[in-house]
Amino acid sequence: MKKNIAVMCGGPGAEAGISLKSGDIVCQYLDKEKYNVYKVLIEEHNWVAECEGTRSVVDKNDFSVVIAGSKVKFDAVFIAIHGTPAEDGRLQGYLDMMGIPYNCCGVMTAAITFDKSRTKEYLRPFGILSAQSVVAKRDDDRSQLSQKINQELTYPLFVKPNKNGSSYGASKVDTADALDAAIRLAFDYDDEILAEEYIKGTEVTCGVIRYEGKVTALPLTEIRSKNAFFDYQAKYEGHSREVTPAEIDPTIAQKIQATSAAIYEKLDFKGMCRIDYILRDGQYYMLEVNSVPGLSAESIVPQQARAFGLTLTELFGNSIDACLSAAKADYADIE
Repeated sequence: MKKNIAVMCGGPGAEAGISLKSGDIVCQYLDKEKYNVYKVLIEEHNWVAECEGTRSVVDKNDFSVVIAGSKVKFDAVFIAIHGTPAEDGRLQGYLDMMGIPYNCCGVMTAAITFDKSRTKEYLRPFGILSAQSVVAKRDDDRSQLSQKINQELTYPLFVKPNKNGSSYGASKVDTADALDAAIRLAFDYDDEILAEEYIKGTEVTCGVIRYEGKVTALPLTEIRSKNAFFDYQAKYEGHSREVTPAEIDPTIAQKIQATSAAIYEKLDFKGMCRIDYILRDGQYYMLEVNSVPGLSAESIVPQQARAFGLTLTELFGNSIDACLSAAKADYADIE
């Protein structure tokens, strides 16, 4: 019997548009012979399921929907939401209470990795290198904050929201005169910001999945941005060249893949994630961990999956089948 799969996308955050693109691709490529696929949009006031041209409001009391007069309950959820409420773990908490399996990491892993600063702190004891940084809250004294950044970091540097993605609110700051404007912009997107040293080097990123029961690091992608850094335009509007597999020293590439697999396990990941790095003089520095990586036509993990030898149908099906199998095993343990 076919499984009913909800592909959740949208959300209230700045990344909602990217999430909708990811959701469309997942709905397009999930195997319709194995799954009944429903797109579930998180809108301003409701969650709405779309199926064959009809739209129905989701009953959040049991995560069900009525379509064509029949009640549909979902066997699993494919989460394609970037930012809140998925990358911070809130949605996973709800689904856990409903007893519905989902294809990505759980509450704790999402909450840690959504916070760039605390992800670094968590991983530092394991020998994971990262850029020097200063974190600040909205109500911190601005003059003292600027002074602290100027004392602890050198220019150029980056200022970005601590809990946001897709480079929204991120700036490369070349001089102290531009610092205050960058801080204000970052605070438009989050109540906590991160000022981070600029490491000039090669940007690479590594997707990690669990495939055939084994944690598997995908081929690296090298980012060659036409802009000052890998900003929104570079990521989604063609202002970059993404080379997969990355054209770097194979030994270094293997080390980054091994580190990425280790991070996946240290953080108790499930499903897919993507980890970004800067490579300089043979050393690689972790930038951030993405717990729900982009899956749109322009996104990196689909490129890496194809280089590994997986179609998108296989990649997405692997993700759903893994969570269904895990849920079945959990149920058997309870029995």
